[in-house]
Amino acid sequence: MKTEPLLRVNGVYWHYEEGAMPALVDIHLALYPGEVVGVVGPAAAGKTTLLLTMSGLIPSNYGGQFVGSVESKSEQGIVFQDPETQFIGLTVEEELAFSLENTGWPDERIERRMAEVLDLIGLNGFANRSPLELSGGEKQRVAIASALSHNPQVLILDEPTSELDPVGAREVFSLLSRLKQEKEMTIVVSSHATEELAAFCDRMILIVEGKIVLDQPTREFFAQVDVLDEHGILVPDVIRLYHMLCQEGVMPASSTGVPLTVEELALHYKEGQLVREGSL
Repeated sequence: MKTEPLLRVNGVYWHYEEGAMPALVDIHLALYPGEVVGVVGPAAAGKTTLLLTMSGLIPSNYGGQFVGSVESKSEQGIVFQDPETQFIGLTVEEELAFSLENTGWPDERIERRMAEVLDLIGLNGFANRSPLELSGGEKQRVAIASALSHNPQVLILDEPTSELDPVGAREVFSLLSRLKQEKEMTIVVSSHATEELAAFCDRMILIVEGKIVLDQPTREFFAQVDVLDEHGILVPDVIRLYHMLCQEGVMPASSTGVPLTVEELALHYKEGQLVREGSL
């Protein structure tokens, strides 16, 4: 029996009031429990608008023309590109407690939930720190913690690492990997960091000029190198190297799909060598 989707976008068209062109055109997609979906596309392709639509902020918080529907059986938490734009508390504790207090949670329950979330994001002992004094990666983890405070079923992240240095970016993707593995959380993340997305996501979406061009499992998606190149999407080095080696006859094409990590590529190369030597 197929799992019912947590969220479904049905034929959505959206045109911002001030936009020269529609931001989304005929968008159809479903989001299922426990899957991790990466969203990529050129600049101004509609990535942020798609995420805002999935989170329910479009059309309710923006002016424009909306056609279609979004059906949701889940609560969503959303994290934006610049974490500082989301901060309203003077301390990490105030930041996490704010929305819980506004929804009437009792103090004891708030304290328990804050402790749980700080442990989850690896920031125990940071409750009394100012979020503005933290490193970029720590700030983004606090923003994620705030989005997680209500225990949403779906976490949506818009370019969460684009303003971070490599260390901060690794911190964020490491946290998202923990949420995937330990909490089986449904995650949607837009990012230009295709190396990380390839190793992390179950499914990838390419959006161009407001239209979904590709929506496929990650291995199938990154096999479409010509399509990705056409739209300026960075193909991870390991996948590009794999295609080059296959074209030059150094290794056979993999029967299980393109390798997504260096470890997978090395294993496939080794297996190819054993086949050539008649040992496999």
